[in-house]
Amino acid sequence: MKLDDEVPGVLSRVLTSSPMRRQAIFSALAVREEKADLLVVSDALIPTSFAEVVRHGRAADILRFACRDVPEGFPGLLERVGEVPLPRARDYIALHDLAASADRRGIDALRDSGRVTCRKLDVLAHLDPRWRHAHTIGRIDTGAEAMTFNSAVGFVQSVNSRATDEALAGAIAIMRPTSSLPKLLDRFLRRADRLPSHPVPNDDNELRPLATMRDVLEGGRRYRNCLAHRLADVAAGKMAVAEFRSDCLVEFRALTGGLGWMLRDVHVARNAPVPLALIAEVEAKCDALGIPRINDTGGGDGWRGYRRFTQELEWS
Repeated sequence: MKLDDEVPGVLSRVLTSSPMRRQAIFSALAVREEKADLLVVSDALIPTSFAEVVRHGRAADILRFACRDVPEGFPGLLERVGEVPLPRARDYIALHDLAASADRRGIDALRDSGRVTCRKLDVLAHLDPRWRHAHTIGRIDTGAEAMTFNSAVGFVQSVNSRATDEALAGAIAIMRPTSSLPKLLDRFLRRADRLPSHPVPNDDNELRPLATMRDVLEGGRRYRNCLAHRLADVAAGKMAVAEFRSDCLVEFRALTGGLGWMLRDVHVARNAPVPLALIAEVEAKCDALGIPRINDTGGGDGWRGYRRFTQELEWS
């Protein structure tokens, strides 16, 4: 409104301008508001006012008047913002800084992802430069989610020697429209080859360790349970699984302080109820291997009689 008061017709010119010219005006206003160090200081005897440039100038004239330098590709990125202005002045500064940088991946990601929005700029700012692509910024909603994705990729790379920067960037680049980033990471996790050491020795005749991801996935298929959804726990060393005499799967959990493992649970096909005799055999085997477990039989007959007589309830 102040510019329109200074040079009548500015407001109507803005409202009827093309998207490219309109975004150039908004960008110039953002520079004047947020980042004075980008402003051009005119040395003309009678300098042209900003309002006059907005009223009569082209998009390139407006940008050159407002910015000390106009990076190559900046006008094209502004045009992709569309007719509606970005909600924050700093978004235009971020777009200018991106165009002025050597981050070709970031520039190409924005250029190939359709309309430029403040959400995409926020995601791009928090996303690891290695994973900047139209397929990532189009599938991630917030900067916090971008940082979580960075962390998830780091975990996958720590357990899969073949999940190199080049392999992951290549997989992101060829993603199909129906694919998702969780599915992409899951494919690499299923090929993890840097698993922690297993608590069960390899030479045992009764208790066979599922020491590779292929073993774990095959065990989940044969026993028809949710083991395929616990791959991250196995890869992180939080959980280990072994098979007892082809009768059941035995679940181990890591103890704190690096003190080894303990027996956690026994699972049969389709997570059906486990016979008590089979549980007893598994417990005896783990006792023989020196793997501890929770003692559910302690207390003796007196304790059991007290519980039955008083009907004392278990903790839930």
